[in-house]
Amino acid sequence: MPNKRQTKGMMMRRLGTYALRGFLAVALVLALAIGWSSWLGKQRAGWTETTWQLPAKDMDLGSSLQAELNRETKANPNIPGQLLYVRAPSLGLDQTFASGPDLRTDDDVRVASNTKTFVSAMALQLVEAGKLQVDGPIGPALSPAVRTMMEKNGYQLDTITLRHLLNHTSGIPDYVSVPAFRILALGPTAYGWSPHWTAESEIWFAVTFGRRDAVGGDFNYTDTNYLIAADMIKQATKSATIGAAARQMLDWPKLGADETYWEAMEPTPAGTRRVAQYRGAIRDSELDVSFDQYGGGGLVMSMDDLGRATRAVVRGEVFANPVATRILMQTSGPDGAGEGYALGIEPTKLNGEVCWGHGGFWGTSAFHCPRLDITVARSTGQSNSMQGYREGFGPLSALILAAQAAERDRAKATSD
Repeated sequence: MPNKRQTKGMMMRRLGTYALRGFLAVALVLALAIGWSSWLGKQRAGWTETTWQLPAKDMDLGSSLQAELNRETKANPNIPGQLLYVRAPSLGLDQTFASGPDLRTDDDVRVASNTKTFVSAMALQLVEAGKLQVDGPIGPALSPAVRTMMEKNGYQLDTITLRHLLNHTSGIPDYVSVPAFRILALGPTAYGWSPHWTAESEIWFAVTFGRRDAVGGDFNYTDTNYLIAADMIKQATKSATIGAAARQMLDWPKLGADETYWEAMEPTPAGTRRVAQYRGAIRDSELDVSFDQYGGGGLVMSMDDLGRATRAVVRGEVFANPVATRILMQTSGPDGAGEGYALGIEPTKLNGEVCWGHGGFWGTSAFHCPRLDITVARSTGQSNSMQGYREGFGPLSALILAAQAAERDRAKATSD
């Protein structure tokens, strides 16, 4: 047995080891915090919102829209440039615009949370096929890994439904809201390093460290919901990746979305070019794409691809039955209608017209207004250019007014 001197020496060495570990832990936290603060400082970018003017009746609408896009881009030097797709048959428009140095109208971008619209559409296709239940418990439809992970963390899977996931009322927290995840995923960019993530590791962060809410309670937007929905889709379709499932189920070329692909899960189509997007001064390539890749985001699209595919979903062209479209548009409000978030899509009322769409983290948005058959998809290239994913509202509002004026002119001509 060690004597008192030896015991004291062992204790001192242990204390020294613990002190060193503590010092290193504090140093690591401080370093990451400094990196995080640096990242926060670099990401700030304002936005000067401009009012898009209603084109004069004697002007070419396309030229007017290009001029407005150029004006807004010039008013916001913090953005790298803009891409805009517009479809309005009653106004003779089906055109893509670009504004900014070296931008082409067919350039591709990461559409981030616009992906959710298409994940929801796939889930409802499987509901139509009887492979998933929109109001049934999610437990039996999950992969064993995700099911076990959630059960071990106390989740009652018989109380959570697919609808809860798709309209963000599941009570499951967002992995991005977990401070440790944000530091690990975003802070280290100050040192040129960002870890690679899997869907399972992101779900684990959410269910292990996040603060859960009541199932079926208040709306709480979280990417975790769509990672879990994507897991269910992969299980139901026996697909290796959610990208493969989307290719099989949505048939992008049939939707007029030839350039669309799921990043890191599918090859980049020949002849396409993905352009840079930013969070303030931080370029998207400084982050590992895996932090937003598995269902909450992941798609890369041109603006005409995004616009046409969003229009197809809103019009129910991806479903076999109109019932699926009605389910898609049921919001999480008390009466299931009106304003609020529906299933991967949300309604917005502009100039008396109800339009449906979604936005994405990197400054993308897409909306379709069914009554007037107007579609707008837009990329500003800057993730915090506007609050509330309002990037498409300027051109959309102007086009609605133009279409309504054209309607009045046609009605007057008919009455005369």
